[in-house]
Amino acid sequence: MALMRWRPMRDLVTIQDEINRMFEDLAGRPEGDEGMRLIPAADIMEDKDTFTVVAELPGMKKEDVKVTLQNNVLTISGEKRKETEQKEKTFHRMERSYGSFYRTFELPAMVDATKIQADFKDGVLKISLPKSEAAKPKEIAINVK
Repeated sequence: MALMRWRPMRDLVTIQDEINRMFEDLAGRPEGDEGMRLIPAADIMEDKDTFTVVAELPGMKKEDVKVTLQNNVLTISGEKRKETEQKEKTFHRMERSYGSFYRTFELPAMVDATKIQADFKDGVLKISLPKSEAAKPKEIAINVK
């Protein structure tokens, strides 16, 4: 029997890959239209004054999207509708998702709800969430005695 070197990090990476594959299978997009869900992709960025959330909502209109903030949890919800029914056409494959959706994001610091701004252009929703004054870091002067 040959001795093999034990590499714990490689084993952890393998386990993580298996867990990722399991979740992708559960939340993925199987062939056919059963089990398909609309989950908009989003980026969250932070600078010293603002959180910015950018979500992709292709093919949607401003009227179909709702943005709310409650208890420091940002929620983006809406519904993507099919354009029209195609009764005389045979679909060989349907991969686009339709239906209701929502995404929630817990923000790590309090925001000033009165100054939130949301812009929607070309299927991209950009939300600027200014931090409240209490959440901004403050420098404390050190006194020498």
